[in-house]
Parts: sequence; C-alpha cells; structure tokens
Amino acid sequence: MAGGALLLPALSNNLNGFGNRREHSSVAADILNGRQLDRLGGMTLRELRDYHYDYLMETYVPNWNRGIDRDYGGFANAVHPDREPDFERKGMYHQGRAVWVFSYLYNHITGDERHLEAAVRGRDFLVENALTDDNRWRSFVNRRGEPQSKPLDHYGDIYMVLGLTELYKATDDERDIELAIDTAHSIMDRLVSPSYQHIEAHVTALEPGTRRLPSWQHFLSALTPLLKVRRDPAIEQIALYCVRVMCEHHWQPDSGVLLEVLDDHFRPYTFDVSAWGEVDRSHATISGWHSIQACWMIMDESLRVENPPTYRQGVEMGMSTLEKMYLDGKGLAGLDNPGSKPEPEGSFAWGALDDMLVYCLMAIEHSHNPQAIDYYNRCLALHNSHPEKFVIQGLLHHPRRFFYSIEILDRMIDRDGRISGFFG
Repeated sequence: MAGGALLLPALSNNLNGFGNRREHSSVAADILNGRQLDRLGGMTLRELRDYHYDYLMETYVPNWNRGIDRDYGGFANAVHPDREPDFERKGMYHQGRAVWVFSYLYNHITGDERHLEAAVRGRDFLVENALTDDNRWRSFVNRRGEPQSKPLDHYGDIYMVLGLTELYKATDDERDIELAIDTAHSIMDRLVSPSYQHIEAHVTALEPGTRRLPSWQHFLSALTPLLKVRRDPAIEQIALYCVRVMCEHHWQPDSGVLLEVLDDHFRPYTFDVSAWGEVDRSHATISGWHSIQACWMIMDESLRVENPPTYRQGVEMGMSTLEKMYLDGKGLAGLDNPGSKPEPEGSFAWGALDDMLVYCLMAIEHSHNPQAIDYYNRCLALHNSHPEKFVIQGLLHHPRRFFYSIEILDRMIDRDGRISGFFG
C-alpha cells in the first residue's frame, strides 16, 4: 500500500524457556519435500480441504438452514442440532454474524439463492428495526423487530460491518458498503471514548475508558475484509490504529503476552481491583483465545498491506502465546497474570481451537513455519478427537475456521504446496 505500510519492528525469535517448547525441525523434515508441503494434519492438502468442505455441506449448513426466520427475517441466535430454533429474542451480537455466514456461504461455498435471500432479508429486518439514527444498532429486538433494548455494546455493530461487507460482494448495493463504513466510524468513536464502559459486552460494565484486546481484534477482523473491497482512507487509518494498539500497547515483549485489558491511557493497570467492593476481576489476565485471534488478524491485515515485518511480528506473538498457553490434550488456556502458568484442570474453551488452526494455517501458507506445522497437527488431532464438542451452533469462530481453511488450502493446492512468495 503506497505511503501506508506498517513500520513496526519484527520481534526477536528468543522463545526459549517456555513450558511447551519442543524441537520442530524433524516435523518439517517428515512433511516437506524440498519446499513443497505434501501433507498436513495426517492428510494430503486435497484431503484436508475436502474434509473442511464436506463438514460444512453435510453437517454445518443443514443445521443452520433451520436457523433462518422465514416469517419475519433475521435469525435464531444459536441452533443446536437437538433443539428447535428459538426466534423470540434476536441479539445483534448474533444477527450480524448470521448475515455474514449466509452471505459468505452464498459467495464462496453453496451459491444457493436461498442463502442470499436469507442474508438480504436479515439485513432488511435489522436496518428497519435495529439501526439507530447515529449508526448504532439496538442490541436486542424481539422476533417481530420490536425494540427490546437500546444499543449497549459495539460487538454486534462490528459483526454487522462484517456481514454488510460480505453481502455487498453479492448485491453490489452501495448502501451496504456505505452503511458498513458509517457503522465502523461509530464503533471507533466509542472505542476511543474516555467514558465508554463496554456495557453488556460479556461483562456488566467496565471502568470508563477501559481498552480491551478483543475490541481491537474483532474490529480489525471486520475492517480488513471491508478494505479489500473498498479502499477508504479513513478506514485504512482505523485499521492501522487497531494493529498499532495491539502491537505497541497490549503486547508485553518482556513477558511475551498480550494483556487482555489496559487502562484509559493504554497502560497496564497497576492498581489492584481484585478485592474492590463488588468488583470480582483482575486487570492482569491474558486470554489465550483472544491472543491467538489477535495474532492471525494482525497477520491478515499485514498481508493485505503487504508488510512482512508486521506479519512476522504476528507470527512470533502467536508462537509465544502457544508456547505459554497451549497444553497437549487440553487446549488453549488463559493466564491469571503474565508470570503465571496455565492450570491443567482449568476451563478450556473448545472454540479456541478453531482460531488456533486458522493462525497455524495462515503461518504455514506463507512460510512453512515448522512450529506452526507441529502445532497444527497436534491441535487438529485434539479437535477431531471430540467431535461432540464442535461448536456447530455457533455463527463466527467455528464456521470461519472452515471457511478460511478452504480459502487457504485452495491457494496452497494451486501452488502444489509451495510457499506463497509473500517474502520474496
């Protein structure tokens, strides 16, 4: 991108001392033939690609076809295979994701006009009933579209940007992309506001001005696709800002972690609030799931603007995250603070494996990184050992892993397993 390349330095490769450290060179030797990658996850690249496609077509899509509200428009928030869909309370957190899922299915997977119709009717339902005059979206409406809340947080708005962008690819309707851009600006206003409290964004409320890692990463994950279809100078700078905040402020190079929250001045908290009145949280936590997402989203934006140093930084931050927080046979954990270790008997979100696989595959495509190959093989084996834990009812992380894996593997297959050439 002329005049807009990111100039962040690459991290050092000193990851020694992490508890999950192992030798990776033998893994690469077993799998690579010269500079061609022949197999991954115990399959040929074609078999691995077909595994993702077949799962979508045979399992995920049939289940989610039931989640379309064909009477009023919009979608169920979740569709469990063994339950009837519930359309009575529609949350923007899920509705924007659903517009994206069905638009993406139409554009890239199924070409089914019914999926396009579902996305268009979903967008129309939400524009009519949830959009406010200041380009925000009501967090909840009922099945008929009657308001159930005011706009509470920014996440549903972020997913609406993602959905409108993907829908624009199918409709070529300027109103979709313009509304996506207007919504992005309204999100940015909130994220830098000294009074914004993330009300009902997974927590009741945070201190005014709190900066959260997942805000920047999810926002970036919607801005990168938008900028691939519409080059807007102001949105370009917002995307750069998201990358810079994560790399310069949330990333702690001395401890090799991405802090989950920062104060209103983008600094780590020093005041202990863990026993402050009714507050029951620490300001020093690290989420392995949010961290690995942030890394592949930084990598994706770096690929878009063709900036190898920042792409490498995303890879190295991700490797540091995995070395510190991935436990074989368990999954991706979190940390109570930068100096702690993951608790083997703690809670492991299965959906985090979907994003770990996206991160590894993105690293593999452009560098054949042997650590990424090793982690991909281990993670895929763990993920597939418990198919009953697949988050089939979900509308973002789980389908995105399958969507993006097919995109990446198709490119790798077209190159006969050779690296992309991004690094020259």
